[in-house]
Amino acid sequence: MIKVGIFGGAFNPIHNGHISIATQAFKDLKLKKMLIVPTATSPHKDPAGLLDYDVRAELCRLAFADRIAAGQFEICDVEKQLGGTSYTINTVRELKRQYPSDTQFYLIIGGDMLFYFEKWYRYEALLGECKVTAAAREDSEYSDMCEFAARVGRIKVLNLNVVQASSTEVREKLKAGESVSGLVPDAVEKYLLENKLYV
Repeated sequence: MIKVGIFGGAFNPIHNGHISIATQAFKDLKLKKMLIVPTATSPHKDPAGLLDYDVRAELCRLAFADRIAAGQFEICDVEKQLGGTSYTINTVRELKRQYPSDTQFYLIIGGDMLFYFEKWYRYEALLGECKVTAAAREDSEYSDMCEFAARVGRIKVLNLNVVQASSTEVREKLKAGESVSGLVPDAVEKYLLENKLYV
């Protein structure tokens, strides 16, 4: 059995919190590969202010360059290929079609998404298609997440070391002309500044 992680998001932009969750989940779940899946059109996020897909994918490539070089991570454009609104059930089913039948997929979501999970399109079917794992993005979320996951069932909560960062914070600092050092990797910061993104 091949264990493959799916870590999706708008990544608008990707930040150290995202990177921390992905790298820790990769180790914790003993995955063979982690697919980083930027959303094409998110059903959960306002498209206003969303960078072009290719720019967000490039930022992800820069953020995970060492892991990609090691063959552990891959930037996956499945949602761009599918087009339209990026519903996770469709993404997972398409990946299952592309990968060998003995592949076990692990969907990694943040606490912010977990609490809306029952509102996701066909969430019950999704629970049957892959193993859903949730990672806290704030220390205070963990116990609430465990309680919520137990109520929904079939969701594992990962107890990871939380790195505090948010895409909103990064965007606001860039707009205000403030440094985002420590919130994003150096290569991502360089790209954001050179291309005058979010200003």
